[in-house]
Amino acid sequence: METPTPATYYWVQRLGRRLYGRKSQLLDSCRSRHYTTMQEAHCQHHAYHRVPSPPAQDLLRVKTNEHGQLQCRGCDQITYLLRWAEAERRKDPKYKGTSPKRIIHNSYVELDLCARLSTCDACQIVRRALLLDQITGRDAERLRHTDHQWPVQVALDMRPGGDSLLVTIEKESGVPLFSATVVLSQKPCLGVGKKTKGPSAASRLRAKFEELRQIVSNCHDNHQCSSRYRWNSRNPSWLLEILDDGKVRVVPGPDHLVPYVVLSYSWGDPTTMPAEEWARIKGASTKTVNGVPVPERTNPFPQAILPETMQDAIAITQELDYKYIWIDNVCIPKGTDWDTEASLMHEVYGNAAFTLLASSSTKATEPMLHDRLAWLQEPKPCKLRNHFLYNTQKPLHEVRLDPPASQRAWTLQEERLSPRILYWTGQRWYWSCPEHQTVESSPFDLPSPACTSEEQLWSPPQRFLDVCRIGDFQSIDQEWLDIVEAYTRRDLAHSADRFLAISGLAVRFLEAKMDGGGKTRVGEQYLAGLWREDLARHLSWSVASAVDSRGSHQDVAPSWSWASLPLCVNTKMKHAFRQSPHFQFVGVRQFSSDHTLISPTAALNQQAITDPRLRSKLAEQQGRTVKQIEIKGRFRRFISESSCAVSWEAIEWKRGDRVGFNFEQFPGRNLHSRNHDDGRVVSKDAHGGEVVGQLDYIVSPSSAYIGTEKSDNVALADGEETELMCLELGELAMLLLQRNPGSAETWRRVGVCIGYEQRKGFFYGCESRTVVLS
Repeated sequence: METPTPATYYWVQRLGRRLYGRKSQLLDSCRSRHYTTMQEAHCQHHAYHRVPSPPAQDLLRVKTNEHGQLQCRGCDQITYLLRWAEAERRKDPKYKGTSPKRIIHNSYVELDLCARLSTCDACQIVRRALLLDQITGRDAERLRHTDHQWPVQVALDMRPGGDSLLVTIEKESGVPLFSATVVLSQKPCLGVGKKTKGPSAASRLRAKFEELRQIVSNCHDNHQCSSRYRWNSRNPSWLLEILDDGKVRVVPGPDHLVPYVVLSYSWGDPTTMPAEEWARIKGASTKTVNGVPVPERTNPFPQAILPETMQDAIAITQELDYKYIWIDNVCIPKGTDWDTEASLMHEVYGNAAFTLLASSSTKATEPMLHDRLAWLQEPKPCKLRNHFLYNTQKPLHEVRLDPPASQRAWTLQEERLSPRILYWTGQRWYWSCPEHQTVESSPFDLPSPACTSEEQLWSPPQRFLDVCRIGDFQSIDQEWLDIVEAYTRRDLAHSADRFLAISGLAVRFLEAKMDGGGKTRVGEQYLAGLWREDLARHLSWSVASAVDSRGSHQDVAPSWSWASLPLCVNTKMKHAFRQSPHFQFVGVRQFSSDHTLISPTAALNQQAITDPRLRSKLAEQQGRTVKQIEIKGRFRRFISESSCAVSWEAIEWKRGDRVGFNFEQFPGRNLHSRNHDDGRVVSKDAHGGEVVGQLDYIVSPSSAYIGTEKSDNVALADGEETELMCLELGELAMLLLQRNPGSAETWRRVGVCIGYEQRKGFFYGCESRTVVLS
């Protein structure tokens, strides 16, 4: 057991104030006539529930069940569901399905009260499940918000792989607010039956740093993560040194590599926070004089002047016995060449001892360290009927998908370039390295079920680094597609940083394809977020549904690049693809007045490069500026000249979940149609199958442009469908193109068509043509 410290006594006092200061007040409130009246009105308001709930004072009453454990009246509903399941299994041993929902408590506050004061064992499990499902500290606080006090319901989910309780809190309309899962098992876990003296309540509210120290130390001492994945022996240009007495200072990176931690966090959205709060975040940056940080930063200064996320990151780093931390806002001084620093992120993150990912905070002014209320009560076994109830560990891939880690564009490359990552959530931590993934332990947790490749939307954290190290070119290309899918759905404070925020990944991609002399072993070239070697596939990206053209970033990237799309858009990159033998990449045209053609095999000027590490960085910077490319492929009209337009409703066919087309009303006619809601466009010849394309943008209402600076010049206007031309990329993939207004030479991308099984011979007999895309 840990030796008590002044901090421990502080946590005890804080715990006492929080938990027991309001005990009599809460109990009196629950038993008062006013609360009963409120509760009756609440039950009438929620009459849609199958089983109305008794008054709160009845639900809070506990009794000892047949297993000698305390069980409240509300959890009798769980017992009812278990009896129902037993009856169903007697009828059909292979029965699977989900039971009706039952109310166990009228609100989360009531559940929390029962778990803490009535000490109902099952309520403690359910309460912990809801808290563990919340990633950030703010999410955990939302559980207690007055607007979210709706009934806590459970349903029994019966599956061949095991039964579980589905816990939900949802509004009257059925909109879910919170959900969690409690696993059922007829077998006790390894912790059941062991009598050990548990930690104090104050200790349970803090992270298990001793366990974490052992995991980090074991990785550095016994794994090959450093020898295989460390990029080089360079430190970042500047580091933040942690001193005693709560002070820090900015120091130059030493000549020899020192162990340092990197913080990956979200600054927050400046449009949703007060101006002074955003100014405080921006004010944490290090100012310079003549390119050198000011003395106020190179001399010791209180860490308390930094935003809360940074303060807590420093505290965690210090707890794990590290002396240095790298924080972008502090360690990239103002006046530094930001482009250069951004393209070196593969070094900063690749050489770090580990990356600390602040999943528990949504902005820099929120703390990372919160009271870990899920562990307020000491975990203990709980049994109802013949089932043990267990909390389960939230899988890491779900933690990665949840905000804020999955929302900020910059954190993507910070995660994918890091060999070791510590994910810090509000209630527990997760560790991931190439050789081991683990989660902060609890004696009565069941491990999270293994996820299939279909369930894991993104590649594992270190997958990109692994395939780059091995040199598996095909897998590297696939990983880039995965990166783009994850990246396009994220947000940026400054859209001009669209390429900068993944520049480190692009440099690492190029380095993986270079030999020792700095020359690419294949004819690779960076083309505005795409890659020349597999360009046909990369050009075939599509949007899940057409987006508003007003958010287009074609001032940042050309129309044929996914980077021209608005922020926070779901894209599809990883479809089956086989390049057409007729497709050819001709060359790159820089966005210049003379449109000089640059040969794709032209080498960089080696005499201008003195540092080998700058070769790939220079190639990445050059690739960002590409605006026009010249490609060749079979070319034809998408819609025949004699085609007539029909409404989408006239040809759409639906039968339950099945969706298709019915052309019976238009026999022997060439026709086309457009869905103005999602951007699909269909073309059908009189005696051939249909071809369905996906436009990138929907046409915005003209009134929406009144008073705006940007005009709608990227979406295909209504009535212009017959102007669509298409160029074959793959055997079942084509680009949809429209001639640029005022230019007879260049074309812009407006959409794509993938998988036209009904017209495999769409390009038969068509001639190849060279076109310039802009």
